[in-house]
Amino acid sequence: MLQIRDFKEEDRQAYLEMARDFYSSDASLFELEEQKLEDTFNIGVKGSPLMRGLTLCEQEKPVGYALLAFYWSCEAGGLVVQAEELYFTPQSRGKGYGHQYFQWLFAEYPQAKRFRLEVCPYNPKAKKLYEQLGFEMLNYGQMILDR
Repeated sequence: MLQIRDFKEEDRQAYLEMARDFYSSDASLFELEEQKLEDTFNIGVKGSPLMRGLTLCEQEKPVGYALLAFYWSCEAGGLVVQAEELYFTPQSRGKGYGHQYFQWLFAEYPQAKRFRLEVCPYNPKAKKLYEQLGFEMLNYGQMILDR
């Protein structure tokens, strides 16, 4: 059974290793600088109304992590919970943890009007899971301006 908890300081090394793997995999379009990973973990441990960092455990051992972002959407009519990142170690995949995580997420945020996530075209297994959970493609192109 998957255990889900907020980041703790002792999760730092496990998170950094998993996040490096996430950003070098087909789940991401970009490599990421180490400092951004450190900053994200630090905010997750400290706490923020805009994000939440989660450690996903199997028998108290980290086997994944998740990052959530929160914002208001007029279009959705309220709170949007965005699943920014979801990662499981290779040895923990195929155990139903993705389904367990989303069941937890939906129960944890019953007030959310929309759950949103991104999926890379190179990650068909993730897309299949999301579709099984009821997610559908949103036909907006996304644009970014990094600073």
